[in-house]
Amino acid sequence: MSIAKELEKTPLQSKKFIAYVFANIINKFLIFWMIQKDISPTTIAWAVSASVFIDVGYILGQSALDIFVRMTHIKTTALKKGSKTLDVTDDKDKKD
Repeated sequence: MSIAKELEKTPLQSKKFIAYVFANIINKFLIFWMIQKDISPTTIAWAVSASVFIDVGYILGQSALDIFVRMTHIKTTALKKGSKTLDVTDDKDKKD
C-alpha cells in the first residue's frame, strides 16, 4: 500500500475540515447579514479580511501538517527497515 493511500482521507472524514466549512459558512452568513442591515462598509471590509485570513491560514496550516506527517511516515518507515540513510524513493520508482 502506498503512503498516499495510507495517509489520505476524504475531506468529510476530517473533523478539522468540517469545522472549517462550518465556520466559513457562518462567516459568509454574517457578512451577508451585515450587508442586509446596512452596516458600515469599513466593518464589512474588516469582516471579509478576517474571513480571508482564516481561509488562508487553514489552507497553509493543513499543507504544512500534511508535509510533516508524510515526511515523518517516510522517515519512520525507512528507520524500521534498518536504513541508516533516508531514501524517499519507492522501490517501483527505481530503475534497474
